[in-house]
Amino acid sequence: MELNVYHDCWQLVQRFHRLAEELQHAEFELFCRCWRELQMQHIYSAQTNHIEVVSTTLSALHVGKRVACSCRPNGQEFQASRAQRYAGIYLLYVIYNKQPTQNFAKIEVSPSTWDTLTRYFRELEKEENPRKDTMQACYIFTNLYQHQAFRFTALDYAQGLDNLISYDRLESIVGSKGYKQPIRPAHGQIGLEEDLNELRDLYRASGPFCQLEVAYNKQKHELAKHNNGALPPTQIFSQLRETFDEISHLLGDQNEEPCSSSAISQSVGQGVVRQRVRHKAMYGAEDAKTESSLENSDDLSQTMLAQRRMSSATIFVRQLPMEVAQEYQRGEDSDDEEADS
Repeated sequence: MELNVYHDCWQLVQRFHRLAEELQHAEFELFCRCWRELQMQHIYSAQTNHIEVVSTTLSALHVGKRVACSCRPNGQEFQASRAQRYAGIYLLYVIYNKQPTQNFAKIEVSPSTWDTLTRYFRELEKEENPRKDTMQACYIFTNLYQHQAFRFTALDYAQGLDNLISYDRLESIVGSKGYKQPIRPAHGQIGLEEDLNELRDLYRASGPFCQLEVAYNKQKHELAKHNNGALPPTQIFSQLRETFDEISHLLGDQNEEPCSSSAISQSVGQGVVRQRVRHKAMYGAEDAKTESSLENSDDLSQTMLAQRRMSSATIFVRQLPMEVAQEYQRGEDSDDEEADS
């Protein structure tokens, strides 16, 4: 969400910059015109709680603060024009006064950022014949300061071990995640078989590492025969391979060749495959009757594709194993005894 706010605010700044270059002025009225043309008045629309509202406000204030200091939203410095820096000040003023939380979110500025802002406006005040847009920008900055819109902090935004938003690194982080985890195609084009193929690849790749681990442990045992403080042998890759074996056995995927995506999606369906895996995990190997009924039922596959949550119709289809039922019975008996006592 913060990245989308970045893009909207940056587009607003660039549009204001282009119009200011054409009209030869950067007055606040022109900024309001760009604000309405881009429909930025709907920036808080469709937000359901105060957390989203505050996050949007802080993101927009961060963009305005950076642009006013002649920096991009990621903190990288660039040669900002007068109109762009004025747009940053205007953006701070508008967002701070229009936030639905009534001045709850403040403009967090570090000592270096505050020094940059004040030094810039001191230079503007020294102009002999200031223009109207210059006087407007100075007035807005003074108005924000008088209404205690700034919060003086050690850093420009909160940082810590918690899962906080790193505003300066947001674009690079989202870009790297998008590269590592590309968006998958629509539902039905990629199914469970791709995950199975990846599992087979990992299983094959673990073989040479297991052999290397055995040789390493053997060599370490020979070198540490007379050393009681030697570390125990490593079992990382062997345990991983055992885990892959268990998963393959659970999925019934032993020594099978990868199947094509089209064949599986046409014959069984993704929802049916997942239901079969759940049945195997809970009840063990499924019988031929259940398997044939799942494969031949198109209505059931369509139902499972559309059904996202478990319901009583799917939970109580089959009886639980005997040991699981006995465990539940013992738990109910103990609860009854505690209630009687």
